Amino acid sequence: MSEILKSLLQVAPILNKGLITDCMIGITDMEKFLAYYPAKTLNLEIKPGDPLRPGSINHTALHEKRKVIRVVPREVYGVPYIAAGFPIADNGEVVGCLSTGMSTDREDRIRQMAEELAEAVGNIAGNAEILAKSSSELAAVSQEVNASATQVQTGIDETSRMSESIKNIATKINILGLNASIESARAGVHGRGFSIVAEEIRRLSDSTAITTKNITKQLEEMNQQISVVVKEMERTLNFTVQQATGVQELTSVIQLLKNMTMELSEMARMNVQTDQ
Repeated sequence: MSEILKSLLQVAPILNKGLITDCMIGITDMEKFLAYYPAKTLNLEIKPGDPLRPGSINHTALHEKRKVIRVVPREVYGVPYIAAGFPIADNGEVVGCLSTGMSTDREDRIRQMAEELAEAVGNIAGNAEILAKSSSELAAVSQEVNASATQVQTGIDETSRMSESIKNIATKINILGLNASIESARAGVHGRGFSIVAEEIRRLSDSTAITTKNITKQLEEMNQQISVVVKEMERTLNFTVQQATGVQELTSVIQLLKNMTMELSEMARMNVQTDQ
């Protein structure tokens, strides 16, 4: 037996226990296994003397005289793993193979979790996008309603001023009617017709004053109601703006999570990458 193989056989059990990574170790000559040390999470049930299977990692490394790395799916041995076969040469001649392997079950679970997380983040991102669009539309509608309410309030203020003007006119008409009554009384019999007109003027003035008073009262009540509506719309507008801002921040966080899941998935993939 080659001295190099003898040395490897002496070192292999130490490496199997001393490596940080839970790793199996196998040593072969050109035909069979000379030693096999399973990992805690990976045991292929190989025994010294077992022949090399054609097409296996060790067999390929020996015959192609190169390092071979392969990912073996769960279906083969019940545990997914990655293994490497390295041909051992003595004085330029290949005399055996050193093989190592480790379970990729954790990496597979991480990759699966990353994929599930990415899908969940994608769903959240889609919902956040819809929410952001709705918030923007709601903010726009709130602004329009707020503007309309402000215009209505401006119209009410203008109508109030017009009502006040009518009230002043009615007061002046009432004074004119009173003066006409006085002049009619002075005129005696000749002023009776004028007295009737004066009385009608005063009645019209009183009626106008009452109507104007009622209009003013109604306008004041409407103005109060509109003021409440405007305040509530301002609150709604502020809320929708805050909501839109919050959704934007949420979208940024979701994008960060998405990038992290992609990186996590890539790291899991890189851990089991082969040289083929």
